[in-house]
Amino acid sequence: MRPRFLLDEHISRRVAEEAFKRGLDVRSVDGDPRLAGQEDLVIFREAIREKRILVTYNNGDFAPLLGDMVKAGEEVPGVVFVDEATISNSDIGGLTKALLKLAKWIERKEVDPSGGLFLRR
Repeated sequence: MRPRFLLDEHISRRVAEEAFKRGLDVRSVDGDPRLAGQEDLVIFREAIREKRILVTYNNGDFAPLLGDMVKAGEEVPGVVFVDEATISNSDIGGLTKALLKLAKWIERKEVDPSGGLFLRR
C-alpha cells in the first residue's frame, strides 16, 4: 500500500504539490487553513486520524510527542524527521526526491516509519 504523508508547516506546500504530481498521497499543513499555525499536538493527532506519516523538521518537539503517543498505545503511522544539514528546507526538489524514494522503501517494507526515522537523500 502506498504511504500517505502530512508535511509539517515548516515544509513548503510546493513539496506537497511536486510529490503529488509524481503520484504520492501528500498533504501540507502549509496549504491547509485548518492546520496552519496549530499546536504540534493538533497536527500530530490529525496525521494519526488521517493515517498519514508526519514529515517534520521540528525534531525536538515531535520526537517526545511520538514517544508519548506510542506509550499511550496510539497506532502511529509514522514520523519522518528531516535535518536541515541533510536536506535544506529550501531544497524543494531534494525533499521531493527523498520522499519519493522513502515511499518506495515503505511500500517494499524495507523501512518502518512507525517508530520514527530520519529522511536521507
